[in-house]
Amino acid sequence: MKPTVKVCGQTDPEIIKLCIEQGASLIGFIINYPKSPRSISIEKLKSLTKNIPDNIKKVAVMVNSSIQEVKEISNYCNVIQLHGNESNDFIDEIKKATNLEVVKVIKVNNKEDLETTKQFPSADIFLYDTPSMGQSGEAFDFEILKDLKNRNFFIAGKIDINNIETALRYTDKIDVNSGLETKKGIKDPEKIKQFFNKLKNNEN
Repeated sequence: MKPTVKVCGQTDPEIIKLCIEQGASLIGFIINYPKSPRSISIEKLKSLTKNIPDNIKKVAVMVNSSIQEVKEISNYCNVIQLHGNESNDFIDEIKKATNLEVVKVIKVNNKEDLETTKQFPSADIFLYDTPSMGQSGEAFDFEILKDLKNRNFFIAGKIDINNIETALRYTDKIDVNSGLETKKGIKDPEKIKQFFNKLKNNEN
């Protein structure tokens, strides 16, 4: 089965085009989060999303944002990925105010952390990430996921060409970001091509 790949932390229209050509089906943007070198404004989001085909999902990655900000990004994106301390009530609020699909991020340190998904029954899907959300360069500990029966989740955390085959044993939904960079915050076209070639080889 062909994996579903989201390339996150997008800032460059040429890189977005390349990712889509290579096979990405979701394009992610980190919105108004100054701690990230990949953070962009809503104004930049508007510009970067205007030429993305309708069949590609546009994902706004946000941290403890206001419902006003969420409503604004819903003009340009069809998915929101919540990376902060958002509650299930906030997810319900998003659903009432917009048509956004909601991805709730769960920071996973151990198996017990997987249980926190029960706190978010209104989320459409979950994304399991490292506690540092890739900022420390640590890779996801895939062993934590081995007993999960439900494979319908995204996985992130320093995924790159070296561990993608391992990640695909646990889910077919991959979120890749820093693993496609040579310099922090700057996607490398060659790494993107190599990554998607590796994926295509795994399909055969």
